Amino acid sequence: MATLKDLLWDKRLYFVKTGTNVFEVAKFMDSHNIGAVPVLDAENNLKGIFSERDLMRRCIVKELNLKQTLIEDVMTKEVIFENANETPEHCMQIMKQLNIRHMPVVEGNNLIGILSIRDLLLYDCKIKEEKIELLNTFIKYSG
Repeated sequence: MATLKDLLWDKRLYFVKTGTNVFEVAKFMDSHNIGAVPVLDAENNLKGIFSERDLMRRCIVKELNLKQTLIEDVMTKEVIFENANETPEHCMQIMKQLNIRHMPVVEGNNLIGILSIRDLLLYDCKIKEEKIELLNTFIKYSG
């Protein structure tokens, strides 16, 4: 059975540090084509997560100056995260229940990656395609 760590083996971990302004974070997210980014402190502890939704609801709508607003002032601080040994199915269930689109993944006390609901859906499709292929092969050779 696959784990979240298995899904992260080829994904680069992008993150930003506290003290960075929102404009720089938004540019960083755009340049790496990511919808959310973990926010770490100077000791690399996870302090929050900042998403496109945070940008819209907490910055743009409130007409904040993005170059003067620090990321720690507008990030989501109550971070829900999963353990690297959890299954993708469990992670997807939690994300659906909590209506979140990005899940940081930790191993021990270390952040090892972040998965999006899209990553999990692509994994789910791959598993289902493999099952369909197996069933088609079974039908083809059993009759």
